[in-house]
Amino acid sequence: MVPSVLIVLACAVVATGFPYEGCYKDRYPRDIPSSDKLVDSQGMTVERCSMHCRTYKYFGIQSGDSCRCGNKYGYYGSVSNSECNIKCDGNKDQNCGGSWRNAVYENPDDLMAVHLGCFKDQYPRDISSSGKLVDDNMGVQKCLDHCRGSRYFGIQDSDSCRCGNSYGDYGKAANGECTAQCKINANDNCGGRWRNAIYEIKSKPLNSVFASGLPGPKLVFSALGDWGKPGSGQTHVAAALGTWSQVHQADFTLAVGDNFYETGVSSENDPKFETVWRNIYTHPALQKTWYVIAGNHDHLFNRAKYQPRFGQRENRWYMPSLYYSFYKTVGTKKVHFVLLDTDTVRWGRDKTQLDWFKRQLQSSQGDWIIVIGHHPIYSTGYHGVWSSTRGMYENIRPLLEKYKVALYICGHDHSLQHLQKSGTHVVDYVISGSGSKSDSTDSDAQEYVRSRGIKSVMFYPDHGFVGFEITEAQVRVAYIDTYGRIIYSFTKGNPRAV
Repeated sequence: MVPSVLIVLACAVVATGFPYEGCYKDRYPRDIPSSDKLVDSQGMTVERCSMHCRTYKYFGIQSGDSCRCGNKYGYYGSVSNSECNIKCDGNKDQNCGGSWRNAVYENPDDLMAVHLGCFKDQYPRDISSSGKLVDDNMGVQKCLDHCRGSRYFGIQDSDSCRCGNSYGDYGKAANGECTAQCKINANDNCGGRWRNAIYEIKSKPLNSVFASGLPGPKLVFSALGDWGKPGSGQTHVAAALGTWSQVHQADFTLAVGDNFYETGVSSENDPKFETVWRNIYTHPALQKTWYVIAGNHDHLFNRAKYQPRFGQRENRWYMPSLYYSFYKTVGTKKVHFVLLDTDTVRWGRDKTQLDWFKRQLQSSQGDWIIVIGHHPIYSTGYHGVWSSTRGMYENIRPLLEKYKVALYICGHDHSLQHLQKSGTHVVDYVISGSGSKSDSTDSDAQEYVRSRGIKSVMFYPDHGFVGFEITEAQVRVAYIDTYGRIIYSFTKGNPRAV
């Protein structure tokens, strides 16, 4: 780490709002490690890199498109800012380094440690000793700062800090077995003999984009896609979704398909309804209605039919058929939700459903119309154009534009995205497909989207979900990560009111 006085002298606040530390030399071995490197040749921005490196103290951008994350920098020294002269590929007003030069920024200090309990340790260590920090003046904040970039940390014997993304292989111990006080703060728990005081690194509560609230009555809901793969990604999203739904008093949840990986459910009695859904989404705020559609994985082996059958006996699982619609009221206005079964309609072979969809839009009594499907019409994600968007472009898109649908919400690509047509904001395309899986962008899909006159406004390649707030006149859309942070948001008026 460079001396703090040099950081102060080099530091300047740029338009992004992130403190700019300066321009720094790079070579092998890398000044900021490549272990969490992100390359985005189309959409790299300072905000994009910050999102990717959110749990690290610093991030560096190089050559306009390469983002690296770390907790220290400057081993090879600083250079003139003129050597960081390459603009960001996604925003030409921003500085994204140079050739073998890192434009280094500091992330906001918005992390906190949440104590999870006392856990047993033995060889091999429950949390790896790689990168272990031993300090006679150990404290929770010191260990948190050391472990930025990890999801958890453990403190043992009052002086030893270890970082990792999992813990608990040897089970939980009684809290009375973690009695060592931290030297720097006697009120902090610093473990015990072969006992780790485990902490989770989370974001401090932020002022939500909904905190001030849009004026008037509101309808609040979330969209969660591709959520049916058990694992840490799913559980972290479930926790964030529950907290968000409680804070914002959400009215319901939209489940936009691929609810059960990899091959759906085998019957309406399949235990996955318990293990993948009911036992995961346990937060009290998530016990309201889930409006569900099927994805391509749910359809495999003709199994999608079992999910509406499950809904016949589970009131929270609302899925009267594979495609359907419903209305909600916000103030004096009606919101018409139309849910499609895109696994068949995307190929144009389901004329019955296409005719039904046209009638729904033609006769809609909604002041607002929102359409939900599993497959995207536009996406720059990994699945891209080949598995979804061309069929949807030909069969669904013209109707969305003709009847002034405000939002098309979907999943399928394992990312969070916002796309819109250049020059008009009739339809905004919202992808929420990273409820349990995550994927990167695709260059062919980027080119296809651009050729259609579509702008990829935001792409986030990690786990999360999307929250919505509708009033009589506006809709506000927030993209939320597993830390409960709003990584991006936008607000639009009702195109049917124009």
